[in-house]
Amino acid sequence: MNLADVLHDAVDGIDPADRIDAIRARTASAPARGGRPWFYAAGAVVLATAATVAAFAVLDDSTRSSGPTHHDDQVTSVPTPGTQLVPAYFIGDTPRGPRLFREFDRVVGPDAVQAALDRIQRPPADHDYTTGWAPGSFGDATVRDGRIDVELSDGVDLSDRLAVQQAVYTLQGAAGQRLPVYFWLEGQRGNMGEVADPAVLSQVMINDPTEGLEVHDYFTARGAANSYEANVPWELRDDSGSVVRRGFATTPGWGDRLYPWEARVDVRDLPFGSYTFVAMTDDPSGGEGGGPDADTRTIIVR
Repeated sequence: MNLADVLHDAVDGIDPADRIDAIRARTASAPARGGRPWFYAAGAVVLATAATVAAFAVLDDSTRSSGPTHHDDQVTSVPTPGTQLVPAYFIGDTPRGPRLFREFDRVVGPDAVQAALDRIQRPPADHDYTTGWAPGSFGDATVRDGRIDVELSDGVDLSDRLAVQQAVYTLQGAAGQRLPVYFWLEGQRGNMGEVADPAVLSQVMINDPTEGLEVHDYFTARGAANSYEANVPWELRDDSGSVVRRGFATTPGWGDRLYPWEARVDVRDLPFGSYTFVAMTDDPSGGEGGGPDADTRTIIVR
């Protein structure tokens, strides 16, 4: 099995179209707004990061970018030594009920799997999301013998199925393999091995830009979606909710899994300030099915 096959098996039905050199860590230079809490392993300084595509390409260092890359107007850099770029899944609302969305976060630590598990025990960067796990819910996480073992703390149960899937997707993404996840409490196995369930995923996700990113002139938005006829509508809205830009992106396919999408957004003539970028699924039902799935990111135009 080659690397592309391994990644396809590891990424929860999202087509891994790019390699690790497509992953960029992006630094948000805008200050935090509204007193929102930001918690990262590095401490109080926010390191907002993003992946340009959906692939968890953490398996092959031979394709890593050799240095900083200029991309659009966004500040880009490669991860620094001692940090990990990890996928972290969080819970958000959709017309079909709560579903999982994903952030790519830079955290400190040599173990990506443990770092990703620790990350979902803290509030997400995007205030539209929540987590199903309180701090201290988990102990160690290890990958061995074709599985992922996770130690539970006293009082933690597995009755919230979406929270369980949040942990499963996060761990599998960090491990780069679709391995069964076993939860343990005081040496006793608490389940028969959890596997990823694609039904719990939002049908559209934004990977880039990250929440609160400062942009100039234009930016490139990227993500993954499973949208009708491979069409991903997007809008840029100002503080009043008025649409100031709109367009659509396309994906390589639709119907069977999430595929990557990309859109370039021109902000050159917009006043400085805060805007909301919205990516949506196309809704052939005209709203009868509850409306499209959507994901949002706040950006700062400077």
